[in-house]
Amino acid sequence: SIPLISASIMSKKIAEGIDALVLDVKTGSGAFMKTEADSRKLAESLVSIGNASGVKTEAIITAMESPLGRAVGNALEVVECIDVLKGGGPADLVDVSIELTARMLVLGKVARDRNEAEQKARGAIQSGAGLERFRQIIELQGGDPKVVDDYARLPHVGDRHRVAADRDGFVSRLDAELIGRASVALGAGRDRVEDPVDAAVGIMVLAKPGDAVRAGDPILELHYRDRRRLETATRLTSQAIAIGDQRPPASPLIVGEVR
Repeated sequence: SIPLISASIMSKKIAEGIDALVLDVKTGSGAFMKTEADSRKLAESLVSIGNASGVKTEAIITAMESPLGRAVGNALEVVECIDVLKGGGPADLVDVSIELTARMLVLGKVARDRNEAEQKARGAIQSGAGLERFRQIIELQGGDPKVVDDYARLPHVGDRHRVAADRDGFVSRLDAELIGRASVALGAGRDRVEDPVDAAVGIMVLAKPGDAVRAGDPILELHYRDRRRLETATRLTSQAIAIGDQRPPASPLIVGEVR
């Protein structure tokens, strides 16, 4: 039930002794909660628990019908996050990251309002301060801070397989749940608790919903280690892609908020 899920999520966060918290609650095919109504109920429950416990809490509800960003998989997503801190990265991932950071700066009284908070967040990226802080966090946790400058130090595989468009048109659907299941099939996640996780494998999204494609254009690139796993993943990714004749209307990334 939603109350039990909320209590489980919040108990660890509150136990950390934090003063404020901003949550990103997903909604859509790739989310735990598939409908916006259920996602809002979960967000409201989480925020209520946080505030009742003396932690200033708010949440945004973000769409997860399609993958956020372009990377799906452990090391691939780390590289993408570092790219954002370097001033690059996919626009949708940047927008959500800035939104969450700005809200946290306001709740934490580091910024007076949303505009000042966004300026501070973007300024930390432009100046390199955010990247340097991330480098320090890696080192303090016993990791290798050199990965920030040399992605080859992260786990990676050499084998690639591209899933291409079967016709001309526009990418109208890229089902986040099926792509997530495909990444698990490659070994990037677990079907069972005892399953190992391969940090090197995953999926790169080469075309997003709304992009024009021609037959044969690559839409997804699968980074794989095991060909049998690749076969399962390829079947799932083929089901995840839909090509239409018309460009689909743009959908908002942030669909709601709870304070």
